[in-house]
Amino acid sequence: MPLISPYMVQFAGYKVEKGKITLGLKYNVKQGLLTASNSILIDQFELGEKVDNPDAVSLPLELAVALMKDGDGKIKLDVPITGSFEDPQFSISHLVVDALVNSITKIIASPFRALASLVGSDADLSQIAFESGSAELKPEQQTKLSGLAKALTEKSELSVEIKGAVYQQEDWPSMQDDALYDQLKNIRSAEIAKEGGRKIRPEYVEISDEDYRRLMIAQFMEKFPNLAEKPLFGDTPKLLVPSKDDFYAVAKQKLSELIPPEPQRLKNLASERAQVIAKYLVQKGGIANDRVFTLDTVIDPPRENSELSSMLSLKVQ
Repeated sequence: MPLISPYMVQFAGYKVEKGKITLGLKYNVKQGLLTASNSILIDQFELGEKVDNPDAVSLPLELAVALMKDGDGKIKLDVPITGSFEDPQFSISHLVVDALVNSITKIIASPFRALASLVGSDADLSQIAFESGSAELKPEQQTKLSGLAKALTEKSELSVEIKGAVYQQEDWPSMQDDALYDQLKNIRSAEIAKEGGRKIRPEYVEISDEDYRRLMIAQFMEKFPNLAEKPLFGDTPKLLVPSKDDFYAVAKQKLSELIPPEPQRLKNLASERAQVIAKYLVQKGGIANDRVFTLDTVIDPPRENSELSSMLSLKVQ
């Protein structure tokens, strides 16, 4: 294959370092129409030096080559072409190039589909979904990661990148309770410092059941004075609007809803999701740590469905 380097430079912007090609060609011409099949077997193919060529196709060929190779380092392609000799623009070489580009483009457009086929799966291995507010891997997602790890074991030249994602509209409501509890810890931390003169960071504060109820009452009566009244006997206020829930459940819901989305808390969840995926691939899937990378997190990325998914991508090492 190094003999075809000039053609590869023109087509792909790369020289050919190594490889052997075997062609099975079947061409049929009838009434000026060409129908042909090209069975291509490429063995131990390696791209060589990259050459600047503005006319070369813009495709990540290194990734394409890695995905197309089987376990023995062979690439098998079936490239059918059709055309009319009456077309003044007809060119067999252009048809073959176009067909090759289409074949490679399909692989590049769905690289994880190519990986999934290695393990007999049709699952989308490029996305790992979570439940709202959670970074826990559900069994079906673990199955997907196990399949991905198995495929990556066969493709040792590939590494995986993980972009943890979070979705404000769906995730934040499940995180508001924790945000409220942290607010109460901040208040209690200030109380402790005022009462005893010693300072304690809010994250190290432990709130007793008694303090929790007291702080919830104080906050609710301050924020919603028209929704409850203090009773003549006892400490728990009486709700003025009938509810099937008790006072503390209503107070928790109402106070939580006042807390606006916190970007840092959301990003922390996205980071946790990425780390959980990475940890599974390394510890459960047996993928080397230097082949798994976590990227910067993202809030509300574009998506095609309602799943709360973190995204994976592939790179050639």
